[in-house]
Amino acid sequence: MITNLRHAKWMPVEPVGWVRRAYGRTIKYESEGGTLRTSTARMRTTGGQVYLQFEVTGRMLVQLFCNDVPVFEDLIAHGDLDTFVDLRPDPFADRVDVELHLIPATFGSVRIAQNVQFVSARQVAGMCLANAS
Repeated sequence: MITNLRHAKWMPVEPVGWVRRAYGRTIKYESEGGTLRTSTARMRTTGGQVYLQFEVTGRMLVQLFCNDVPVFEDLIAHGDLDTFVDLRPDPFADRVDVELHLIPATFGSVRIAQNVQFVSARQVAGMCLANAS
């Protein structure tokens, strides 16, 4: 479980390729591809998950790395990605570095919330139960 990360944000690795837009009070990054990164030192060895939710226009290859280890890869075409991804952190690591690569597959653009949502397995189960009812 990763704790106390309500204020974690994605940070563009190459800021030139990203635009921030406000949709009401929600800030989203928009890009035609690039890398986002976040890191934290608040980690427990039991692991945790990151909630990925964004909109893709065109086609994008999505790759997520945790401490330089690939943990997720998917090709999204003209739609939304809405999933939880296990981070599987190294039990001996003192921090978690999460890197998200959004690579256009011929062409594509993406819109993703600026804030990162890290959750525990218990929180995921609670969200699933709430959505089912």
